Amino acid sequence: MTLTSDLENILGPENVSSDPEKIKKYAADQSFVQPRSPDIVVFPQNVEQVQEVVNYANRTNTPVVPFSSGLNFHGAAIPREGGILMDLSQMNRILEINEDNWHCVIEPGVTARQLQDELEKHSLKAMLPAGIHPERSVMTSLLERDPAIASASFEFGNELIMDTELVLPTGELFRTGLWSSGVKPGSPMGPVRAMLNRLWTAAQGTLGIMTKMNIKVEYLPRKRKIFMIPFDSFPEAMPTLRAVQRKEIGHECFLINNFNSAAIACRDWTVADTFPAEKIPSKEFESLRTSLPEWLLVVCANGGPRRPEGKIAYEEKALQEICAAEQLQTYDNPLLSELFSEETLRPWGILKKFRYKGSVHDISFKTTLKRFPDFQRIVMELVNRYHYPLRDVGIFIMPLERGRAYHCIADFHCNHNNLPEIADVKNLWLEASERLIDEGALFDRPYGAWADMVYSRAGTYTQKLKEIKKEIDPNNILNPGHLCF
Repeated sequence: MTLTSDLENILGPENVSSDPEKIKKYAADQSFVQPRSPDIVVFPQNVEQVQEVVNYANRTNTPVVPFSSGLNFHGAAIPREGGILMDLSQMNRILEINEDNWHCVIEPGVTARQLQDELEKHSLKAMLPAGIHPERSVMTSLLERDPAIASASFEFGNELIMDTELVLPTGELFRTGLWSSGVKPGSPMGPVRAMLNRLWTAAQGTLGIMTKMNIKVEYLPRKRKIFMIPFDSFPEAMPTLRAVQRKEIGHECFLINNFNSAAIACRDWTVADTFPAEKIPSKEFESLRTSLPEWLLVVCANGGPRRPEGKIAYEEKALQEICAAEQLQTYDNPLLSELFSEETLRPWGILKKFRYKGSVHDISFKTTLKRFPDFQRIVMELVNRYHYPLRDVGIFIMPLERGRAYHCIADFHCNHNNLPEIADVKNLWLEASERLIDEGALFDRPYGAWADMVYSRAGTYTQKLKEIKKEIDPNNILNPGHLCF
């Protein structure tokens, strides 16, 4: 028996492919991670088939790499040791939407657009991460700790994962939360957050394959109002950003520079389906990034199910008091305001930035507000040394938990068909990452080269992770070669 025939017996011939042309798309993404093709791709239709494939992989010592939408930009699903690529995109059902307790149960193939469209029919919304692709797996994005665009708030955007179901590397079915007691997720006492599931977040499918997830959702705001405050530099924006968070104004809040705001507003560009994307020159983009403010602080006030006008008016008054005290004026741009409002529900417009040169290599990390000037200095120093245009660096900064910490994304762009340019940007990206980690920036999603940088600095933690991996994946079959494994 061959690998192909064995898997066809488990899944059916229609759910197995070893065609070199078909599996080529699984070999690489737009990251700097070395490409590698799987030996075969399978498309399980349910959790029982996932278990059967994992059991077979254990018997034959065959690597298995879970894969959902293929819209990861950092190499997390590239099969470094070949083996079986398990494409979960056909497990794409929304199994439950609970309007009373505001949660829903999804499978790994459920996309951001699919979920948001369905929830809106129930006057609910998903708390989607900033920059999620409309066809990206919601489950994958949450597992990778992508912070929701509403994470400025304590009550919105934090710990969205509740009950979970996953297949362990041994093939056993494992559930967390109230689901583990044998009842359906969220019953009989309502959904719970089980911290145990954090073992599988940011693990890139190395410790288990998530097959169902119960996630928190929120009411769909009856009214929303966008406020924008312009700044000439990032340091000027810091006191206002701090004040807005202390007064708990707005559910969504972020600071964006003119490169990214121009990308969102550019009508010549659309969000690409695949990455690297097609480069599209745009005079409108060039005009926008010249005319728009260097920095915009964007705050979205949402009106809840009861008295939405009063809530928005209260927050607007508080914001006006901050502006008056700091002698600031709000920025009036109806088109941009409408786009930012849409971005709070469907936060993928910023991905139009890929149209600038085709490929974007971001550095994303978390830190405190007072440390930002140090990190800004490092990035500017390296940008100058590598002769990278400062105006081509896209910046997006978002407060977490009312300013307890901040999530920062700095983008470097390059033409993916220009090898010298790719090499320069790769070296800049690597050195900037190393320097920022050395200075204390928190890289909590250790993709690719970041994994070595992070785990080489945390010996005891890394050793404990390896012990856990050996215990629950004794044959080392799940996504080997990633993280510190």
